[in-house]
Order: sequence, then C-alpha cells, then structure tokens
Amino acid sequence: MSYNYIKEFLKWQKWKEQEEQILRNEKVNEKIIQELRQFDWQQFNSERRFKRHQNVTDEIYFLFYPVQDKKEIKKVEDILDTIENEALFEYLKETDPIVLEVILLKINGYSIKEISKILELSTGYIYKKIRKLKKFQK
Repeated sequence: MSYNYIKEFLKWQKWKEQEEQILRNEKVNEKIIQELRQFDWQQFNSERRFKRHQNVTDEIYFLFYPVQDKKEIKKVEDILDTIENEALFEYLKETDPIVLEVILLKINGYSIKEISKILELSTGYIYKKIRKLKKFQK
C-alpha cells in the first residue's frame, strides 16, 4: 500500500485550520500561530518522507520476529536450550562455567566492565574468554 500524500495533506490541513481557529479564539499572538504552523509543517514533511519510503511488503520486514516470540534467557541452561548448532552446543556444554556466565550477562545487556565487577574478574580475562569463543565459532 502506497502513501497517499494528498489524503494525508488534506487531513493535516483540516486539523491545522481547526487548531488555528481555537488559538485565535483564545487570542494567541499571530506570530506564534505562524511559528506553530511552520513547525507542524516540518513535522508533517518529516513523517511523510518516512512513510513514503516505508515498504511493509519488503522481504526484510518478514524476517523480524515480534519480541514476545523470543525466549527470555535468564539462566545458563536457557542459553544451551536455544543453541541449534550441535558442535557449539557440545563445546559450550563442556566449557568453563565462567564463559557461560559471561555469555548470559552479555545477552542481558551488560558491558564488559559491568560483567567484570559482577564476576569479580579482570576485563582482560573476560576479553580472553570471548576471543577464545569467537575462534571456536570460525
């Protein structure tokens, strides 16, 4: 479905005229009304540009899944349950529990410095574990 500029413009224009009439009835300065019109016009054009280039039938649109479909990862076991690569699963099952804790915290949005404080490990050690994991994936 394409963006109907004329229809949206007419809706905006009608809304704007009603708003300006209310402002004039309230005896608002004409300069302020014109500044509001300019601002709203810029907002309308910005939204119009966005909507005109938005294509919901594009293939990439269907690659994104709703957030509620994703499984929440709160424990290390949840990480292992979500892994489909059998070799990676076996590697992580046998690996150091610290690596799994680092992965869990990283998935939950913690920075390396925060993980370092939580696990009471140096940032260098955590980076070393991450590099080792990345090497395995290649």
